[in-house]
Amino acid sequence: MNTGDAYYIKNLNRKIIIEHILREKSLSRSELARWTGLNKATVSSQVSSLLEAGIIQETRVGDLLTPGRKPILIEMNEKGGYSLGIDIDHTIVRAVFIDYKGKPFFKKKLEIPEAEAPIIISEVIEILRPLIQYFNDSFTPRGLIGICIGFHGILDIEGRVVFTPKEKWADADIKQVVKSKLDVPTYIDNNANLSAYGEQVYFENIPDMLCITLYSGIGLGIINNYRIYRGFKGFAGEIGHMIVHPDGDQCSCGNKGCWELYASEQALVKQVANHFTSSEDRPIQNLLTDTTFNYELDRYLTYLGIGLNNIVNIFNPQRIVLNGAIINENPIFIREVKKKLISKMNSYEEIRFSHLGEYACAIGGAAYAIKKYLNVNTLNFIKYNYFTGETCEESLRYHSIC
Repeated sequence: MNTGDAYYIKNLNRKIIIEHILREKSLSRSELARWTGLNKATVSSQVSSLLEAGIIQETRVGDLLTPGRKPILIEMNEKGGYSLGIDIDHTIVRAVFIDYKGKPFFKKKLEIPEAEAPIIISEVIEILRPLIQYFNDSFTPRGLIGICIGFHGILDIEGRVVFTPKEKWADADIKQVVKSKLDVPTYIDNNANLSAYGEQVYFENIPDMLCITLYSGIGLGIINNYRIYRGFKGFAGEIGHMIVHPDGDQCSCGNKGCWELYASEQALVKQVANHFTSSEDRPIQNLLTDTTFNYELDRYLTYLGIGLNNIVNIFNPQRIVLNGAIINENPIFIREVKKKLISKMNSYEEIRFSHLGEYACAIGGAAYAIKKYLNVNTLNFIKYNYFTGETCEESLRYHSIC
């Protein structure tokens, strides 16, 4: 039997109330009591505490269908604080700021030279520092409440970078670097994990989901029971190094025939580039309708299907999100790759492309920092409809003020 003292029960009630406010956008005190099952005195006490902390705010008067005093609604205080998500992708860095309501209000994309991880992080923090100082003045009382950084590689359960295949970074303690620059809670995770979390928080309020990133390599983010699944040592999801071609091409991981050598979008670009003897610039999207490349496309989709078949049979996922620059712009790929999944053992509800695109990791990281600060089980920003009718890139375009 689970037991807890008064402090534990108080925190549990706080968590329940915040999760309901996040999910429903706004609620009255009486609705909170009815929906959570907590008594009105408990709700009133918790709401007062959250108001004092600047986490929630009282807003417009709600409408009543019956006569009587109209209730004051409670919602998250979007100006109470904000978080920062950073995606470190070799020589490209993406940063996204979001508020307590999960709204991405600013993004920045940086090109950086190749260097060791601690040096890159130090430079990125210095570049972002003026923005952080500016937003700290606008978001009160807390300002920046946390940073979450995503890396394309293997991280242990403590958030240390064990190895990144592209940069050959190893044993890097990023948290200590950030701590020396900014006195805020810092979290480090794999980019695919954070991409999966972003998709769950903004689009998929389901307990079981996979997100597969297909850009330069292949990563797998696993959501199990609403939580990121990391495995024994934190290495879960390195599906790009699943062997699909014994004695195939040599991989930087040490094995041969790894899936990402054949099914990442970088692999497709390389295959198509073999047709050209010059540096002619032809966007890959324009080549998809050119019958000259039918063989390369079919080969790519075949290998993509092989890996997906294995993943589906291992995990039996409810939802699979494929995130890649080519696939996001060409949803027809989803239909074509589904044709490769012909096994009677395949069982899944849906395969779709990513709505968050290349900013999925940074947005998921920023959301994860909010989750940790609020100390809730998960976030749910689906009703806010931040990306309805437009891609993440289109939505964020209007918020790039620097």
